[in-house]
Amino acid sequence: MNRPLLAFTLGDPAGCGPWVSVRAALDPVVRRAARPLLIGDAWVVHRHVRLPRVSVKPLMELSDYVDRPGVVNVLHVPHPEITALTLGAPQRIGGESAALSIRTAVGLALSGRVAGIVTGPVSKESLKAAGLPFPGHTEMLRALAGSGPVEMVMGADGPRGRRLLTVLITRHLPLARVPGALTEKVIVESVRRVDAWARREAGLRAPRWALAGLNPHAGDNGLLGREEIRVVRPAVAALRRAGVRIEGPLPADTAWARHAAGDFDLVGSLYHDQGMIPLKMAAPRAVVNVTAGLPFVRTSPGHGTAFDLVQSRRPYAGADPTATIHAARWALALKGLN
Repeated sequence: MNRPLLAFTLGDPAGCGPWVSVRAALDPVVRRAARPLLIGDAWVVHRHVRLPRVSVKPLMELSDYVDRPGVVNVLHVPHPEITALTLGAPQRIGGESAALSIRTAVGLALSGRVAGIVTGPVSKESLKAAGLPFPGHTEMLRALAGSGPVEMVMGADGPRGRRLLTVLITRHLPLARVPGALTEKVIVESVRRVDAWARREAGLRAPRWALAGLNPHAGDNGLLGREEIRVVRPAVAALRRAGVRIEGPLPADTAWARHAAGDFDLVGSLYHDQGMIPLKMAAPRAVVNVTAGLPFVRTSPGHGTAFDLVQSRRPYAGADPTATIHAARWALALKGLN
């Protein structure tokens, strides 16, 4: 029986996405379980990704796939102005090309032609320059899939092989707006969605949760802020009534220390950096983004476009593919293909 296709979108073609996607597509663990399929403008890969004993095979149809060592198959999704692309900078062409590859990959996933999608990093500035109304991948994928609410779950394999997982209850939001965005309903619905996903897809039969507080020391009973009293405690009570195994609000440092020690399976992070900093300290090159709630598996490396690496003599040759490799392996594991 043929191994299933696993899609890799190139992300912003002016960033490190094409390079790290090619490297991940060559990973032997990935190739044993699936047939990697890059999706994007093949000209970018042919022009800017040079690896010894590796050839790029542009595809117009999936039936043209060549399953042979050293061959990287790219489903060609052309952009009419791609040769005007400037490496290492946000721009309209990059945003448009990234969006085209994402739309193509989602169509394949919804039709069951690929087992899942590993998305390359995109630039929010490029997406905006392209006139797209989405702040990032998560919101765009939800719209294209026509699904209900989705959640951004970030994870990494931490010390002693223990998997660290967190949901970012608010995502790409200025810090000053976070307290106003947090309500009991927002917290409860986010945690319940991820709890259901963890039971259904992540192999956690009865997930153990820590919910971090917003303020230092989780507010110190109102001395350092009252959000924990007004919002977080009622949310924890509601979640417990719904059958979620959860403790909180806990000081964020305590929640993460106990998570790393194995006391919890997941942490509810109330804002972006509350979740991302601990993960990147634990596994700086191996953080993975999973979108919970889509009708297909989607993972992504937990880093950006690395536009600054264009300054190297060989563009993006220094970009580390580890996180993309981890993202691909996580996608396969979520599909039971590892």
